[in-house]
Amino acid sequence: MRTASKGGGGAGDGSVSALPEGWRAEEAVAGNRKTLEALRELVTYPFLYGRESRLLGLKWPRGLLLYGPPGTGKTSLVRAIVRECDAHLTMISTYSVHKAHVGEGEKFLREAFSEAYSQASRGKPAVIFIDELDAICPRRDNRREQESRIVAQLLTLMDGNKKSSNMLPHIVIVASTNRVDAIDPALRRPGRFDSEVEVTVPTVEERLQILKLYAKNLPLDENVNLQIVAASCNGYVGADLEALCREAAKLAYHRMSNLSEGEKVLKLLTEDWESARSLVGPSMTRGITKEISIVSWHDIGGLKDVKKELQKAVEWPINHAAAYARLGIPPIRGVLLHGPPGCSKTTLAKAAAHAAQASFFSLSGAELYSKYVGEGEALLRRTFQKARLASPSIIFFDEADAIAPKRTGPGGNSSGNVTVGERLLSTLLTEMDGLELATGIIVLAATNRPNAIDAALLRPGRFDKVLYVPPPDVEGRYDVLRIHTRKMKLGDDVDLWKIAECTELFTGADLEGLCREAGMAALREDLSASLIRNTHFQAARSSLSPSLTKAVVDEYSNAAINDPSTMKH
Repeated sequence: MRTASKGGGGAGDGSVSALPEGWRAEEAVAGNRKTLEALRELVTYPFLYGRESRLLGLKWPRGLLLYGPPGTGKTSLVRAIVRECDAHLTMISTYSVHKAHVGEGEKFLREAFSEAYSQASRGKPAVIFIDELDAICPRRDNRREQESRIVAQLLTLMDGNKKSSNMLPHIVIVASTNRVDAIDPALRRPGRFDSEVEVTVPTVEERLQILKLYAKNLPLDENVNLQIVAASCNGYVGADLEALCREAAKLAYHRMSNLSEGEKVLKLLTEDWESARSLVGPSMTRGITKEISIVSWHDIGGLKDVKKELQKAVEWPINHAAAYARLGIPPIRGVLLHGPPGCSKTTLAKAAAHAAQASFFSLSGAELYSKYVGEGEALLRRTFQKARLASPSIIFFDEADAIAPKRTGPGGNSSGNVTVGERLLSTLLTEMDGLELATGIIVLAATNRPNAIDAALLRPGRFDKVLYVPPPDVEGRYDVLRIHTRKMKLGDDVDLWKIAECTELFTGADLEGLCREAGMAALREDLSASLIRNTHFQAARSSLSPSLTKAVVDEYSNAAINDPSTMKH
């Protein structure tokens, strides 16, 4: 959606520029066809079919409430429809209503409605647009006298508009908000705001339309594929995409300014879009923990079976949603990864998110435990809400045993007080059950203490799949060593396979430390060294010991949650 500047001038903000014949709102905004059609029906149908409605005694609806995240284009949609229908627009904004002196806000509302009636009486459609309705008409239980008077005045004016017959001018009232539950309930009933339409976060196809709209005047390189750019901008709203195009153009201009005079040709390259995307993130996810996952499957050595299971559990429901819908297969809601520390559980979750091109939300116990009562639960609810808006998305809980600890028995604890962990667990259970109606949201969790997690989470419908992530075998260790040494200068005498054979019980983190220590050994020997040789790896191996023992590995591999057979991969 295109985002217009939110001027709130007042009753006189109704001028429109001359438009070519047949101009359509789609030329100014992109996506959200459902909202455009709802606005067209509200504004134009009473005038197009006025005679038929009088014969049938039909009373047209007078109010429409648009709600959705900031930046999705609610204001732009209304402005575009007003221009398309050549209607008079009356803008009502927060600072126009909330005045310093008593009665000024109510007077402004009356004048705005009077101005709209005056324009409509001349046979021209009139639209009253109330921006940020939640700030103008909040719930009246907050006991603020001025706001209560504003709400009462608007209710009176809307009821007066409703009672007018079809022979009187038709006034359309459209309001927008991004906090629909903060609006006074008296406004949200038929006869006032008859219908409510959600202006959603754009899909991949809608993001492509928006990018084409904003990039139509940009000099794009022939290798730039906007379809790929749109697919990589998951969770971006229209305002974010506009900022993305602006930032990509700035980067292209700065690059061109550094070239010689004969090479100065302004072209937006693919790397300009990639750099711009690292600078401009989705605005709707700010304020919560969100990461941009850049880890791929090729960055993880070994674990081929676990990767295949994760691809089927995470990638397939997102990338092949049509196949699941065709067969009526409900997708997996949650996957629990458990195993010894340092075995790439967190990296596997990030790689799955990157492969599925999904938003990646990461939460840990340190972020959810707060000294303020209820703050952790609020963050948890807010994260699930943002994940729904930015779907497809993956919510990852690191150290899940700290977030969802096992509760006490039926007798409860002796003090009778509910602990923070129990409150977080109850919230998590409720949110995961609510994912039944959501699409494209998968919960991943990692732990090295699977027996400490509450059993209520470990049932089908919550964590449907439990995967054991073992320490790497000799082939896995070879892959890990190859990945961590791909940027190192190795001597001809270095045999990574032999190193893998002599590093049994080393985890992926241990092997990364081994490669780093071998490099440090080369520098300690000679600061001007240009190669890392086998002797350096042997010195590093003799100074390091594995973080696991055979007994610990057997304990992890034999761990059981509910059914032991589900724990072994």
